[in-house]
Amino acid sequence: MAFKIANTLELEHLHLLVQSLDVMTDFYNTLGLQILNRTTNQVEFANPGNTKPILILSSNEKVSLRPPHTTGLFHFAILVPTREDLAYVIGNLLNLAIPITGAGDHIYSEAFYLNDPEGNGIEIYRDRPRSEWLSDGKGGLITGTEAVDIEGVMALYDNLRLWTGFPKGTALGHIHLNVSIINDATTYFYIDALGLDIMTNFHDSALFLSAGGYHHHIAVNTWQGVGASLPPQQTTGLLSYTLSLSSQEELQQLIANLQAHQVPHTLENGRLCVLDFNQDAMNFYIR
Repeated sequence: MAFKIANTLELEHLHLLVQSLDVMTDFYNTLGLQILNRTTNQVEFANPGNTKPILILSSNEKVSLRPPHTTGLFHFAILVPTREDLAYVIGNLLNLAIPITGAGDHIYSEAFYLNDPEGNGIEIYRDRPRSEWLSDGKGGLITGTEAVDIEGVMALYDNLRLWTGFPKGTALGHIHLNVSIINDATTYFYIDALGLDIMTNFHDSALFLSAGGYHHHIAVNTWQGVGASLPPQQTTGLLSYTLSLSSQEELQQLIANLQAHQVPHTLENGRLCVLDFNQDAMNFYIR
């Protein structure tokens, strides 16, 4: 029987390399994340009231901006618990004059988009109840990009609710990556070796991958161009992302499956590391 990651998979945090640590720290603090730890070259952020990082920023004097039409981070997505919470966050970001660059109703979710000062994409979204998601009849989900009912969302905005940052229960929902190609090797890595499922194949230019029937924990696309090159070393963007598994048994099963499929990996201090197609590090550990 083929190995599958359990439906308890969670995206824990991501690690970005940045050019200006001060500018980026101010942005994410204003955005609603709380500084957890700070050193000369690194800042860890958590959701208010949490002690585990959701975002890590690192910098050094050699960092340059990621060139266009290269692989790497498309966006990372912050999931809020309810539609009221979505209105709360978006309403306050508008009050703080943080530009919203777009919005999309993806049938299973309502999402708003923005960019940080160095061009990293951010999605802020809420999921509809799973009972409202539309099956494609083949084990996957139907998605699209329709207009968000912005008036309906913002009608829920309570301007008397004090802004204290992202609400309790906020989490990283998924990560979306630019890749150079989607082919059999892509599905071999994500499906056969990692044990994820394809939930949506979007016109062969994007795959939405998940565990346990979620719409996606990881997505990959070729929207920077088929054959896009890797960015040079020491450029801004994604360094790594970390997912958590439910048990030591599941971790060992994943390791055995990677070995069976001859996918290189390392295990150090209980943390499994696998390089993805962008040469970014995927980390797995037991929460």
